[in-house]
Amino acid sequence: MEIFRRTLLLFCLITFFAGCCSTVDQRAAFFENLSPDPVSSQAWKNYQGRYQGTIHTTARAFGTTGITVMEVHLELSGTPDRPLIYLELDSACTSAWDMSGNYIEKFTNISQRRYGVPTSVLAYSHGPNQLLISLQPKLLSPYRGAAMILTFRGNGSVGVEFIGHFGRRGSGRLERLPTFNR
Repeated sequence: MEIFRRTLLLFCLITFFAGCCSTVDQRAAFFENLSPDPVSSQAWKNYQGRYQGTIHTTARAFGTTGITVMEVHLELSGTPDRPLIYLELDSACTSAWDMSGNYIEKFTNISQRRYGVPTSVLAYSHGPNQLLISLQPKLLSPYRGAAMILTFRGNGSVGVEFIGHFGRRGSGRLERLPTFNR
C-alpha cells in the first residue's frame, strides 16, 4: 500500500510540474523581441489614455484545453520610465475541468488608487512602441505569473499578446476610448 501511495504522489508531482513548466521556451521567446530602450517621451504622450477591448486565450494542460475571454479596461499615464497603470480584467472561462467560471481582478501601481485593489502590476516601456505589463495578483489567482505585451499601432489601436502558466497564450485588441472636454 505504501508503494502505491508513493507512486501516485510521484505521478501527481510529475504531471503538475510538466503542466507548469511546459511553456518555459514559449515564455523566453515571448520576451526576447523587446527592445531594452524605453519609449520616447513624445510617443508616450500619444499613448496615454483609457483603453478597452477583449483578449481571447487558450490553455493546454493535463490533456485538456480551456478557453478564456477577458474584457480589459486599461488606464495608462505616467512617464516612459515609470508607467502608471490601472487595469481591470473581467474573465469568463470554460474547460473540461470547470464548466464555466467568472473572475474579476483589478491591478494598479498608482498609490492613490490602491484602496480596495489588493493586487499590483509592474510596467516597463520598450521602444519604439511597446509596453510590458507583468501582473502581480493574489496567491491563488488565475493570473499568477501572467504578462502582457501591448503594441501601440497608431489611430488608438493596441495589439495585446498574453502569456500565462499552463500554456496559456492569447491575443486581443484594445481601442482607445474618447476623452470628453468639460
